[in-house]
Amino acid sequence: MFNGCFHGLDKHQLLALVSCLTPTDKTNEEVAIAKQLADPLRQLQDAARGIASLSREAGLEVDEEEYLGSFRPSLMDVFYSWSKGKSFAEVAGMTDIFEGSIVRVARRLDELMQQLARAAQVVGDETLAERFIESNDTLRRGIMFSASLYL
Repeated sequence: MFNGCFHGLDKHQLLALVSCLTPTDKTNEEVAIAKQLADPLRQLQDAARGIASLSREAGLEVDEEEYLGSFRPSLMDVFYSWSKGKSFAEVAGMTDIFEGSIVRVARRLDELMQQLARAAQVVGDETLAERFIESNDTLRRGIMFSASLYL
């Protein structure tokens, strides 16, 4: 939030980038990152490398590769496409991750986006807070946020 990693992204890119911070199932498929998401992902990974380096300097045992591996970009394209209006069937077909897992990650992503919006407000960045809220609004639609699948 402080290094500007989230600034300069449109609402769809912002949502996709934050999805890397949400725990998700591992996938065996090769992750293909869209061109418009590659640079933001690289910036996030650079920031993570910096955090790992500072942690080691502070005497903490941090495996940089393991730490970087915790930022999983496997659903970036899925949430980018969902944010842009694709159907659930279309985005579910983009990955080998189970549909229920996609819904679970979407709900966690929703909570994380709300927390990031509140954090941005606390540090006085109202513009960024609004961007998190606007991005999150593109997530909260359709079957992923239905109260029940048995309506």
